[in-house]
Amino acid sequence: MYCRFLYNRTGQWSDWSIPILVSTAAGFTYITALLILALCHIAVGQQLNLHWLHKGCLAIVLIATVVAMTSIEQMWDEEWEVLIISFQATAPFLHIGALVAITLLSWIIAGQFARSEKAIFQVCLILAYLAVVIALYLVPMTISSPCIMERDLLGHKPSIIGHRGAPMLAPENTLMSFRKALEQRTSGVQADVMVSYDGIPFIMHDDTLRRTTNIHQVFPELSTQLSTMFNWTDLERLNAGEWFIKTDPFWTVGSLSPQDMTEADNQSICKLSDLLEVVRDHNASVLLRIHRLPTQHPHYDNYINITVNTILQAGLPQEQVHGQPGNIRWRLGSIRTYNPEQIMLSAAVRRTSRDVRIMKEKLIFSEINNSMDTPEELSLYSENRYDGFSNDVITPTTDSKPNSSQRIEET
Repeated sequence: MYCRFLYNRTGQWSDWSIPILVSTAAGFTYITALLILALCHIAVGQQLNLHWLHKGCLAIVLIATVVAMTSIEQMWDEEWEVLIISFQATAPFLHIGALVAITLLSWIIAGQFARSEKAIFQVCLILAYLAVVIALYLVPMTISSPCIMERDLLGHKPSIIGHRGAPMLAPENTLMSFRKALEQRTSGVQADVMVSYDGIPFIMHDDTLRRTTNIHQVFPELSTQLSTMFNWTDLERLNAGEWFIKTDPFWTVGSLSPQDMTEADNQSICKLSDLLEVVRDHNASVLLRIHRLPTQHPHYDNYINITVNTILQAGLPQEQVHGQPGNIRWRLGSIRTYNPEQIMLSAAVRRTSRDVRIMKEKLIFSEINNSMDTPEELSLYSENRYDGFSNDVITPTTDSKPNSSQRIEET
């Protein structure tokens, strides 16, 4: 997410994950070494006098930590709930580590006890240490972790969705990527839908074509142009696979076969109709995120109709087509928009460990499908407009104005 944050502001894609991880590990190791040194000084009864250089480094680490935590709070406030799940998942290992640490500290505590001449200090020290030890041994009785569950309480295998296909095995949002994902027996694929200037729905995630195409070679003067402001005849001329081979974003290109590498290198931008055909042939589901068009786009008023008509013409059963939260939100009757991450977080944080199986059962496909017992209204709406369709009377339309089988509602 940090890399995308920089890309949206600089226009250059760089992988900063390794430098960030290395810097974090170096800072953590440095502070840990100083902490061990301080404990050793305490063990032998000496005072630790830090050099001014160490004090400066500690100040830098402290400032960097505060800045990083503040930035995370501002950019990814909703992600803090993941921390709770992380602690739940790692609780058994953290507990073992705490026991090892308190055991290693015992000889330091014993040394302090032996050197102390005050009986009150000795009693308080022993009582405090014993309280910590007893608490650590009783903690497992209160641990509620999604990793600890009886086998007969496990739910059904969760639905696995290929996010932009299989972006580690092929260039994201290309036909090859979607085919690779479905070959791995996923329940479906997720894709980002845009509509070209001449009204052709195609698959693209970024607002521009710079990161995942060779736009800088074919149309260098238009490299900063919005993806939706190109005609399809221009979009299909672009290569959407070379960047994957050159940048190797997931360090997986070396594992591809020569045939796959050649195929990936020659991928082009994918049309929505081609994606739906692949999904239909595999009898899978598709999760679509429709991007809103700029107001100056000629299809700004009817791009939802264009997309829905393309879906209907593909012949996919409606229960296999789902919408993802985003600029365009889909609503099935009275069902709210479901976000898989939110469902998993809610199940893990607010329920007991025995009920965490809901985290595996209430993924977006099972939740929506279980609620589709009867035909209900399928509604698609954006922030400033609303197009409604009825499941049992949807018919493809070519006019941007709603006909008698469509009704407009105000939100």
